[in-house]
Amino acid sequence: MKKKQNPNRMTLIRLRRRLELARRGHKLLKNKQEKLMQNFFSLIREANELRSEVEGKLLSINNSYIRGRIFSDEQAIYDALELSDAEGELIVDSRYEMGIRIPVYQVEFPDVPPSYRLSSSSPALDGAFEELYRVFPSLLELASSENALLRMAEELEKTRRRVNALEYVLIPDLEETIKNIERKLSENERSTQTRLMKIKDMVQ
Repeated sequence: MKKKQNPNRMTLIRLRRRLELARRGHKLLKNKQEKLMQNFFSLIREANELRSEVEGKLLSINNSYIRGRIFSDEQAIYDALELSDAEGELIVDSRYEMGIRIPVYQVEFPDVPPSYRLSSSSPALDGAFEELYRVFPSLLELASSENALLRMAEELEKTRRRVNALEYVLIPDLEETIKNIERKLSENERSTQTRLMKIKDMVQ
């Protein structure tokens, strides 16, 4: 429901200032929306490339693990799975893009030899575990990239709603209200001039 405005000069000046401010804000938000769209599609390309790279590495690790199971003693596989308990340290940092806070993850593993017996395991199994440790940074980078995509999508939707609210609601309402006040003031001015002319005729 529109708020009723008093049709006077002060109201007209105030509404014109609001309209000018709304138009400037709309232009800035529109520019931000376009920049967010560019960054969003760029991030999509980067995330897709990184996902393909990580999936390729995981597939290679899976193949090595399968080969390792074939050529390793069953107890050696159990030992490798149960004794490989090296704990890494997760480091969480942040970066900002278009005012959006994006978490950045890093992991560090201690440089210690495996706990199971290498002599009873297949080199393919050893390689699978070694590559699994190496792929963790890429996995975390992918998580950070997809997190950035999610947050940028939310900011993009929020900006789009603000742009639409200004473009299709606030600015048209202000323009219509200003036109109505201008028309009313013009009518009042003509009415005043008519009365003054009548008074002048009566005096003459």
